[in-house]
Amino acid sequence: MTTRTVGFDLDQTLVDSTERIVESFRSAFRAMRIPDVQAAAFTPWFGYPLEEILQRVAPGTDPAEFVPFYRRAYDEERPGEAGPMPGAREALEWLRDNAFRVVVVSAKHHPVVDVALVDAGLGDLVDAYYGDHFGEQKAIPLREEDAAFYVGDHVADMHAASLAGATGIAVVSGAHDTRALREAGAGAVIASLADLPTTIGRLLE
Repeated sequence: MTTRTVGFDLDQTLVDSTERIVESFRSAFRAMRIPDVQAAAFTPWFGYPLEEILQRVAPGTDPAEFVPFYRRAYDEERPGEAGPMPGAREALEWLRDNAFRVVVVSAKHHPVVDVALVDAGLGDLVDAYYGDHFGEQKAIPLREEDAAFYVGDHVADMHAASLAGATGIAVVSGAHDTRALREAGAGAVIASLADLPTTIGRLLE
């Protein structure tokens, strides 16, 4: 396996999209005349497929009706901020400068991955991206890309890394703590992407 390809999850790993996701949900709910949902209700479900988040925060809502309103808000209106997570650009620049290839694998709808990366100012540092993959499905593009590492904030990201034969590097920037991420198979746990260069260097020794 090559050691020069590093995979990344998107939301809450590379991109802080919390505000944009929540505000896009709220925009869709207003269009559908659904009562507002507090932002805290979304926190445990970031990183899950859109339809699953919907059922968690507004059970019984018809996804077929909801998704077009959400897509219009997220893709066209772009409410709220969607910036880089702390240390994200510096980590990607370090990988590029050290001849690594960067691949993003996300549960987010494929065309929207590019929107999120561009808005966060990271698009120029990513070599390839894959959307519409959640949990163990992420192992498929990771294997195809021969990724040596997969960086994510979710326990499902660590499971996918293991299935792909990659080393999972967990960032405690999402809903899961260090213990849960290690129990899910993380080879390393870091506080932020600022620690990624040192961690990869150590794991390659």
